[in-house]
Amino acid sequence: MEHIIYQKTYQEYKQELDAVLTRTAEDFVQIGYLLKVARDTNILAESGYATVTDFAKAEYGIDKTQVSRFISINDRFSEDGYSDHLLTSYKGFGYAKLTLMLQIPDEINEVLPPTLSKAEIQDIKDEVDAESKVTDIEVEIEKAEAAAVTDKPMLPPEGSPLYRNLWQLGKEQEELFRKLWMVCFMETASGNRNNAEIMDVLIPQGDAVYTVRIPGERRTQIIVNSEGATVVNLKTLERNKYTEDQICLVVRSLVDGGSSPEEQYKMLYGEDLTQKEPEVAPVQPDETPKEKKPEKRKESRVTKANTEPKKKPKEPEKKPEQMTIPGAAPDPAPEEPETQVTDSCSGESEQKQNTDTMVTEEQVPGQTDLESDFPQYCPDEGDQRTAYRQSIRGSVENLVRYVEMDLIVAARQQLSDISGYLDRLEELSKGGGRGAEEIETGESAGV
Repeated sequence: MEHIIYQKTYQEYKQELDAVLTRTAEDFVQIGYLLKVARDTNILAESGYATVTDFAKAEYGIDKTQVSRFISINDRFSEDGYSDHLLTSYKGFGYAKLTLMLQIPDEINEVLPPTLSKAEIQDIKDEVDAESKVTDIEVEIEKAEAAAVTDKPMLPPEGSPLYRNLWQLGKEQEELFRKLWMVCFMETASGNRNNAEIMDVLIPQGDAVYTVRIPGERRTQIIVNSEGATVVNLKTLERNKYTEDQICLVVRSLVDGGSSPEEQYKMLYGEDLTQKEPEVAPVQPDETPKEKKPEKRKESRVTKANTEPKKKPKEPEKKPEQMTIPGAAPDPAPEEPETQVTDSCSGESEQKQNTDTMVTEEQVPGQTDLESDFPQYCPDEGDQRTAYRQSIRGSVENLVRYVEMDLIVAARQQLSDISGYLDRLEELSKGGGRGAEEIETGESAGV
């Protein structure tokens, strides 16, 4: 297809499209207003139609349900609830979105960003509907059960609605917790605090809506944008607003700490952070140069409350125990491997052979040896090499984690640390002593 040259600039084109979209939303409100006029005045007296629904159906094909919807949109989203002008806070929303928003309380609608898609607004409506089905009795029972548990903190500590709900958000959304911990860790390491990096994690697309569910309490939505956050209780509809500085201060107070996200999560919530499963690269099909891969779908701006209990790690399967039936002959013992004997008539020779084997048997190459491979369990033989090897193992694990999270600067730092540990091991090996040969040949544990 031949490309058509458009004469206007992108900015001019976008301004024109924005104006059309805004006008479309205004049109919906204006249609509702005119239908209300037909309903509430005598304008239809000379038309021959008895009701506004008869008029709309005959003249425009608008059925009774659509008439009611247009009027409801005008009631909710027009200035003073009875005008042909859309409220400023709802500009940018189309008919389909406004129709869904009719079923969402104004306290939530008023702070929703217009960038949300219809599907994302549907997700918000679903959360509102889910909370409306929870009874007060269920909430009280849940609160009592949570308070009775003493081995781990199921309820957040006392604090502001923002503090308590961000505490719950980190518990429910573990991947978000990992990312925020890494940002705070790098801030502490560099000594430079930057709100922008925390906000980039919270609102990677410029705005976001998080829903959390504290046990024994109602669902709460945290609506975040570049200006700050609004915390809304979905039951009481109580709202609290916070600035960007307040958001980042709370995030740091919760997440910043520990030597790893796993350690801080354990300290904060009293339970283990779910281990990330290793990613397996999919088999790449043969592709011709002309084939294009489908674009990666953007993540939703709306995160639903995670009310499902955390899955416990799978335990290794135990072999079923063998049942013993009274009176039944026992199963035959497993056959021992046959041992070739040179002189079957000489028991004395066989015993001597076994004794010699125990005394003179050589170490198999690569076989684990407690004394040389695990000196930390042999205090008399332990030395500095053990500490360096353990440090290398820890740095390698951190290196892999940072590379997976695209934290290149942190990964390079781990490489530098590993190089330093290797230099110290090399110095120890040049000084001689136990283990020097192991390090040079690469046969010691962890090298």
